[in-house]
Amino acid sequence: MAPKMGADDLARIALSLFAERHFASVTIKDIARAAKINSAMIYYYYEDKEHLFRAALENAVDEAFQAYAQHADSRSFADAAEAIDAWFDVHVALYKQLRNVVKISVDRNSIVGLFPKGHDPIKRFYRHENKILQNFIREGIEKGIFREVDPSVVATMISTSLDGAMARTFILDDFDIVGTVEEYKQAVRLYLTHGVSEAKTKRGSKGPRSGRKSRE
Repeated sequence: MAPKMGADDLARIALSLFAERHFASVTIKDIARAAKINSAMIYYYYEDKEHLFRAALENAVDEAFQAYAQHADSRSFADAAEAIDAWFDVHVALYKQLRNVVKISVDRNSIVGLFPKGHDPIKRFYRHENKILQNFIREGIEKGIFREVDPSVVATMISTSLDGAMARTFILDDFDIVGTVEEYKQAVRLYLTHGVSEAKTKRGSKGPRSGRKSRE
């Protein structure tokens, strides 16, 4: 006997269809067919297609937030560099859900009127992501792990590049998202830490520390 189809299950299936096609072209019958249920079951959980769409997008964003929350506190890691590494890993683990959010984000004109002003889950998603990344970067700079950079610019750079990787999974069936994100992760680490060791060495050779030694 097949497991009962719940509201969240329907939301996930619907989101995939909305991401693959334009919102207007997806019908309740299409979603029911994909879920292998009767259309009446969808109306048991959702008032209409718009209600289902809002729930689908909100669920995807909330799932991402739950995963982000486990990585939002850098104290869970050895340092800020390790925290950002884990951030990339989360995107690989959740790429099927996140790529749907990215795909739908591109077609904003079809959804902008479906959410009350100030409650757009896509904008909320990117604001939240950017805030967490900026916090990691600032902490890395303050502790001397990262070189001086603009946290806002670098956070946006990371987010945008990950969006590109997610989007490419729709374009190329054989795209290696795991390997690509891993290489980009290493590139970002090199970018943020470039020159840090040299700077520490120079400060140590002629900074206050050497002066204290001479007085001793």
